[in-house]
Amino acid sequence: MDPTMVASAVRIGAALGSGAEVEWDEVFDAITGAVPDVCAAQVTGWDPVARGFVILAERGYSRTISQDLAHELPRTRWGGQLFDSAVPLLMDDAPHNFRDSPHYQENLRPAGLEDGLSAALRLGQQRVVGILHINASVQASFGERTRSFVNELETAFARRVDPLRSPRFEAWFGPEWTASRLVPGGTPLPLADRQPSPLADDPKVQAIGAAFGELGVGTVAFLWPGPEGWYRVRLLRVTEGSRTGVILATAPYANAMGLTAREIDVATGIVAGLSNQAIAEGLVVSRRTVETYVERLLGKLDCQSRGEAAGVAARAGIIRPNPDGVGDLNRLTRGSEPRWP
Repeated sequence: MDPTMVASAVRIGAALGSGAEVEWDEVFDAITGAVPDVCAAQVTGWDPVARGFVILAERGYSRTISQDLAHELPRTRWGGQLFDSAVPLLMDDAPHNFRDSPHYQENLRPAGLEDGLSAALRLGQQRVVGILHINASVQASFGERTRSFVNELETAFARRVDPLRSPRFEAWFGPEWTASRLVPGGTPLPLADRQPSPLADDPKVQAIGAAFGELGVGTVAFLWPGPEGWYRVRLLRVTEGSRTGVILATAPYANAMGLTAREIDVATGIVAGLSNQAIAEGLVVSRRTVETYVERLLGKLDCQSRGEAAGVAARAGIIRPNPDGVGDLNRLTRGSEPRWP
């Protein structure tokens, strides 16, 4: 690449960054700096839950063209050719004569977009995670120089739009955490560079995840029994384009306090604000039994009162959600923030 393109590539890498937010205006400015004829650009990401492409950022397109590029073009033979190509495609690469298509004749040409280049953003050989489109107002604006420039950036773009990668998650959770993206009615998907959660296939955990996704809160922490003992669990609501959904994160729980399953259930009732009588009815035990468990909890949590124990248990995630018992999620997440961390 020539010095101008190298400088633009560095700008794009910095703008893509590794944090939660991408500086898309800076990305598009850098593309234009390298390829001055660019007058419109779009980046989409593949949503594996909705099974379609989501517009992540764009500039210069009308709504009609934007929707056509993101949602219609990928389903055509030209989209199929793009996905089969190992390199970005110029508008005139298409053997089916793209300029005769309704995409060009009815949308791009009337808007004065006479040249274009598209790149399928992939990770590995097969997994397409997004598409980059750029257009110019003059024919033959793009050539091998532009193709080479975009091809060099493809992996950086792909990693940044990967729906199974969460920069926010990576920034806040250590390597001991496993993680899966929950798919309503489908198979959970492991996050990139993480082992899948051992609880991802548990139907009760999936049901809790589905209920959590409807609440509008950012996160909830709890404990859950798994195949090899107790786990710390975090449900995280993500609202980031093609990554939107619920992440299930898990890590082994050492249980240094020696909490029993019944004590955790009673702690759940306390956090939910239930009386001893209500907890007893929910757990189908006597009130006296619940009082005994409360006394044990105060000792193990080193608390002087029920209220103090509720705060400690809530902050430490010493609860177990259960829609049929004392662990109603609405009660357990009252006052929670809509975002995390």
